[in-house]
Amino acid sequence: MKRSIVLGVTLATGLAMGFGSSQYIQAQPSGYSTKQVYRGDLANLPGQEVIIYASDWPSGFRLPWHVHPEGHELVYVVEGEQTFAVDGVGTKVVKAGEVIHTPPNVAHFGRNATDKLSKTVVIRIKEKSQPVMVEVKK
Repeated sequence: MKRSIVLGVTLATGLAMGFGSSQYIQAQPSGYSTKQVYRGDLANLPGQEVIIYASDWPSGFRLPWHVHPEGHELVYVVEGEQTFAVDGVGTKVVKAGEVIHTPPNVAHFGRNATDKLSKTVVIRIKEKSQPVMVEVKK
C-alpha cells in the first residue's frame, strides 16, 4: 500500500511538473507580433476580401511552410530584411522598401535571418470562404 502511494505521488508530481513546464515553454514570447490593421470586402470582386497586417519579426524568427488557399500575399518590408523560400522560385531576400508577391496556393515561408528586428506590412487578397493560411508539411 505504501509503495502504491509513493508511486502515485511520484507520478502525479511528474505529470504536474511536465504540464507546468510545457505551459511555461508555450508561454514564452517569441518576440514576433502581428496586428491586423484592416479587413474589408472588395466590392468589385464578389466574395473577395483584403486583410492588412503590420508585423514585427525578431532576429531568427521563422514561420512554418504554409499556403494561402485562393489568396494572394504581398509583403512589403518596412525595416530590415526578410528571407523567403517559395516553391518553384527558390530563396529571395527582400530588403526595406521592396515587396514580394506570393500567388495563391504556393507553399512558402518567411524568416528574419538577420541579427536585427524586421518590420513588414502584409496585404492578403483572398476568398472570404477560405482560411487565411494553412500550414503544409515539407
